[in-house]
Formats: sequence, C-alpha cells, structure tokens
Amino acid sequence: MSFSDRLREERNRVGFIQADAAKAAGVGFTSYQGYERGDRVPNADALNGLHLAGFDVLYLVTGVRNKATLSDEDSSILADLNQVDEKGRTLAITTMRSLLDTYRHLS
Repeated sequence: MSFSDRLREERNRVGFIQADAAKAAGVGFTSYQGYERGDRVPNADALNGLHLAGFDVLYLVTGVRNKATLSDEDSSILADLNQVDEKGRTLAITTMRSLLDTYRHLS
C-alpha cells in the first residue's frame, strides 16, 4: 500500500474530510490533495500537524501501526479537541478531569 493510500485510510479513520486534514497539516487544500494523489509528499511540519490531529504518522511513513495507537473514538475526540482554541481546550480538559474524579469517587 502506498503512502497516499495510507494517508487516505488514516484520514477516514480519524473522521476527517480532505479540508480538515489540510487544515491540520497546515497546508492548502490543493497541496493536501496532492498528498492523497501521490503527487506530493508532506514535510515534517505537515506530518506533525497530522499527528497532533490523531493520525498514526508511524503507519503513514512505514506502513506499520503504532502499538500505542488510540481507538478510533479516542482519536476522534482528540482530533476534535485539537480543533478548538486554547480556552475551549482548557474548558474541555478541566470538565473531563472533574467528571473522571467524580466517577472514581462513586465507584
């Protein structure tokens, strides 16, 4: 399987459309389309952006899944979290931690 095929597969796994993936990679839509067509290859900054959005970059580059890869649901939640500003991110993390602490005390 080629890099472009794995990239398309990962984008679908994370639940992104091409425009979302382009934004996460910090590149234009046309550049991203070139990645999926196999006409272009992303640089390290673009790969890092995809990683932060929940893409398994080890798999993209090598074809080997990262054993520490999160579930599709967890990856999707983290990808959503990475799309909000710092204030929204802080609110989401604080809320989640509070809910988990409450749950632990109820168990």
